[in-house]
Amino acid sequence: MSDSFVKPLFLGDLRSDQLFPYPRLSGEDAELLGMVREQISRFCEENVDAGAIDQAHRVPAEVLDGLAALGLFGLVVPEEYGGLDLNNTQYTKIGEELARHDGAVPILSGGHSTIGIKALLRFGTDEQKSRYLPRLATGELKACFALSEPGAGSDAQALKATARRDPDGDGWILDGEKLWITNGGFADLFTVFARTPDAPREDGRPSITCFLVEKGMGVEPQKEEDKLGIRGSSTVPLLFEGVRVPDGNVVGEVGQGFGIAMAVLNAGRTGLASNCLGASRVLIEEMARYTSERQQFGRPIGSFELIQEKLGRNAQLVYALESMVYLTTGMVDAGMADSALEAALCKIMGTETLWAVVNDAVQCAGGNGFTTDYPYERMLRDARVNMIFEGTNEILRIMVAKAGLRVLGDALKAGGDGDLEKRVRGLEAPDVPAVPGPLQVDAVALAMGTTTLAQTAATALQTHGRDIGERQLTLAALSDQALALFGQAAVLSRATSAFEELGEEAAAAEIVLAQGACRRLARRARDAQSSLRDNDHELLLRAAAFVSDHEGMPETRR
Repeated sequence: MSDSFVKPLFLGDLRSDQLFPYPRLSGEDAELLGMVREQISRFCEENVDAGAIDQAHRVPAEVLDGLAALGLFGLVVPEEYGGLDLNNTQYTKIGEELARHDGAVPILSGGHSTIGIKALLRFGTDEQKSRYLPRLATGELKACFALSEPGAGSDAQALKATARRDPDGDGWILDGEKLWITNGGFADLFTVFARTPDAPREDGRPSITCFLVEKGMGVEPQKEEDKLGIRGSSTVPLLFEGVRVPDGNVVGEVGQGFGIAMAVLNAGRTGLASNCLGASRVLIEEMARYTSERQQFGRPIGSFELIQEKLGRNAQLVYALESMVYLTTGMVDAGMADSALEAALCKIMGTETLWAVVNDAVQCAGGNGFTTDYPYERMLRDARVNMIFEGTNEILRIMVAKAGLRVLGDALKAGGDGDLEKRVRGLEAPDVPAVPGPLQVDAVALAMGTTTLAQTAATALQTHGRDIGERQLTLAALSDQALALFGQAAVLSRATSAFEELGEEAAAAEIVLAQGACRRLARRARDAQSSLRDNDHELLLRAAAFVSDHEGMPETRR
């Protein structure tokens, strides 16, 4: 399983062979996960006070030490270096568990394992791994990832930090500033990306190199940011002034660092999605409890349809999210090398689902949801940043659509085949996945929606041609179609396996959730497609121009 599942959707190709059976841990993998997860859960129940962490703006040292003793900082480090060597699914489930207890702790963990040490793990030399990984696994060293800068956020290639050859010896002199660096206030090892103009690339693209920089080399963490949420997470600017970095701390090839940075971020987004999943599950539990206990008009507020709508809708969304996340991690564990689009869609779905769930949780709690006596307001503040970091959702939507259109465009230029021509003309749909009877209607909708995406994408290419990259509203709609299709596929995969393993009666709740999730996602796909046929994009953009020109609302009669 080396190919992406999502990219072929833009060709109208639904690869059902990648969906079944739904991946599940078993044997020693499940046993190891259960042991680690149980230990971490018990420790967090006894020692992690999310409210206190939020107020103190830090995770206590004793909590970090306790988590380190349980192996938290070595979750993905190979056993030969003292780590637990968890696979993608195991690691992601640990992140989900952490997020049940606090918003900052999983961010701290991910800043170390998901992105902080990933470049070293994937691209480092044996010598570099031997030098750093044993201490990173125990938590003696803690890591962070330093890419963003004041002028380089989504446009990461615009970074200005520079590393020049040291004229007095082997190595580099690093100067510049990094911004919004998670774990930066206490990290000991920094994965830093900088321009290397002394080593230009032959293709003329910016020469960016990845460095492992130790704090003792002269890194200067600046003042902690005073943030809206995840206040316990360390987030600081970093200053580099004449920092000397030896040649032995270059990761990968000089000039190839941008590709390393993107590979690290692409691989890490399912972890963030699982954090959102853990928090969403806790919120639904809180909503269910609160709405069954809160009485109004002589009955529990959970007995009213508008509250039930919130409970049911969010359960469907979370079921879909969970299905997407663990289908993706299972595919990666099975050998899928190209998971960038799947991970990006999980991140979009996860962050936006959590935002919807926490918003509804506040609403269900009424005035209590607006007070610090309940966890809702803190969790709402913690949730907001997820749609911004590790690639804004806007950037990820553009990335997904461009990648899919590139695949389709290349296929059309090559002449395609008969099936492709029929699908982009809406004359043929892919084979309907084999699912149990209660899910067959939803499987047909998935097959038909896949053809619709190919049609819509081909029409967008034909309509906009070379300008398609600037048509961001169109790209976002195509991405939303792809997200909805991937979500439907993941749900059908999971529910089918449950039906086959448990039987129809035992899987009844799962089938109901799956049917609701699939139909909600199918509507989302249809709405995205309809928005490209019937929209007010021109009026929207003209209104935006008025606002920009007037630096606010344009003058109108009042």
